[in-house]
Amino acid sequence: MANDNKKRTIEMKKDSVLKAAIRLFAEKNYEATTMAEIAREANVSFGSVSIYFGNKEELFMACIVQPLEEFTKSLLDFDTSPKSYREEIQRFILKHFELFSTQKVYLRLLVQVTGQYERFSEAFKVVNEHNEKINNKVSQLIVNGQQANQLAKGDAEKIAIAYVSLLFGLRLSYADDPSLENWNQFAEIAMRLFGPK
Repeated sequence: MANDNKKRTIEMKKDSVLKAAIRLFAEKNYEATTMAEIAREANVSFGSVSIYFGNKEELFMACIVQPLEEFTKSLLDFDTSPKSYREEIQRFILKHFELFSTQKVYLRLLVQVTGQYERFSEAFKVVNEHNEKINNKVSQLIVNGQQANQLAKGDAEKIAIAYVSLLFGLRLSYADDPSLENWNQFAEIAMRLFGPK
């Protein structure tokens, strides 16, 4: 029992360190953030940060990789061969917009990695692999929808890239959160990319 409590406490501290590091790296950038600041923000000792995550570079990588699996899983949660492509696309667009509206800090960190891909080459490689998974699944849905004659003809890969770019671009374009009305208007624009019939 005491061992379980200790494990739970360690996991809670690790989670606190990770959340603090994501926020600080996103707000200040990698170079301007120190391990000591992260420890203070997470309310743990400096030594604990190193024990849990190693050095600053390893912690930064953990900040990118650990949330990315769940983030990508949420983005990939759609059917590539639905009965109604229009309905499925509307459903996942709204879900994706909601996800992007709630992940502002983490997305800033992802943009930092993609914007400085040479500096963060290992993290960029992981992010790019996940991005390709998303593009490939969206492309497959488009190809299937075109074959079912429910979506207009077009280059499925380019449409998928345009859609994912729209998601990231909207998140970057607004310092504050867009209103619900704006999100709904953007959802209509996103829907047009797919060319539903």
